[in-house]
Amino acid sequence: MPASLQFLLAATLVFASAVVQALMALKSGAWKRTRGQVVLIALGFVLQTGFIYLRGQEVRQCPIRSLPDILIFIAWSMVLLYFLVGPAFRLSLLGVFTAPLVSILHVLALALGFAAYPPKGPINAMVELHIALALISYASFALACITGVMYLVQERMLKRHQIGGLFYQLPPIQGLAQAIQRIVRLGLLLLSIALGISFALHLPMTKTGHVVFAWIVWGLYAVISLLMWKHFTSPRRTAWLAVIGFILPFISLWIVTHA
Repeated sequence: MPASLQFLLAATLVFASAVVQALMALKSGAWKRTRGQVVLIALGFVLQTGFIYLRGQEVRQCPIRSLPDILIFIAWSMVLLYFLVGPAFRLSLLGVFTAPLVSILHVLALALGFAAYPPKGPINAMVELHIALALISYASFALACITGVMYLVQERMLKRHQIGGLFYQLPPIQGLAQAIQRIVRLGLLLLSIALGISFALHLPMTKTGHVVFAWIVWGLYAVISLLMWKHFTSPRRTAWLAVIGFILPFISLWIVTHA
């Protein structure tokens, strides 16, 4: 087994352990946020980084050309953004909600399998930057989706008067609604920069399918961001928009890589 896959398997087990630890604590009713969760997620991130580095050495380029590699890059970007965005937006439980999705992306990538890349000519750093920024923006939209789930979970608990350990660890529900808007705007900004680079490079939309879908995703989140900014939607609908909206960028990855 290549060393890169050993790192990926180890990272998958670490994130799965974080999920299991959280579920056991919630089931016992003794939930309390500990440094253990943060340590596990940080260790998983280090192992992810090791995989991406070793995988890049194997394919002799940035490993973002196949669907399994793209799924891992998005998962890695999600964890990176968690450490950057979570504390800034006071989303203490974002990592716990992120770990299951990261684990799922890892399992999907492993199930699809990693193959060698076809030969490639000189690498254009700006093209690589364009693709990387677009994928990081998708990771931001994934975090907005997760934050939307956090909002809907807390709203459901409030309606059912289920005031317990998990409830007290969640940020104020108004703060979650604001965090969704900010994370969507962050993703939209990153995707705008990525598309600006593609425009400057004159990448042909007819021959570069991912650019077409990136523009479609940009249009969707531009509309969602406008609706949020103008307060045309309630906080609950804002959460649902963030959750359902991520379906399009996720499906587009499958379409583009299999076209």
